[in-house]
Amino acid sequence: MTQLRDVTGDPWNGRTLEWSTASPPPAWNFAVLPRAAERDTYWNRKQRARATEGVSAQAYQYEPIEMPKNSAIGFVNAFFAVVTGFALIWHIWWMAGVGLVGAFVALLAFAFRHDEEVEISAEQIAQFERRHQAEVAR
Repeated sequence: MTQLRDVTGDPWNGRTLEWSTASPPPAWNFAVLPRAAERDTYWNRKQRARATEGVSAQAYQYEPIEMPKNSAIGFVNAFFAVVTGFALIWHIWWMAGVGLVGAFVALLAFAFRHDEEVEISAEQIAQFERRHQAEVAR
């Protein structure tokens, strides 16, 4: 069963850029932003690569990427919104107040957090891209 698993991200030989990412995709979209100067840029790039199969691929100079850190603020606010909505429907005023205060406190905690982003190192990106290119080449 694992022999049928696609790790290239392009099981149907796609034409557009979304097929150029790995499967499963990394936390970042593209290690180097692709230049889309023509229609079906990815397809044309694949055709040129097949035509020049013996030529080595272009080596990129990767830079660190800053990604937003995962946060549970959406789930917490949804919980307090449900509590507030339930309380307002059934006229439970104290519970509505607790829900509103809880949502406000959660938003304040989110607004004043210190670690907003995580940096993915250039070495980690280059290592991932090398593995992905090796899988695509197979």
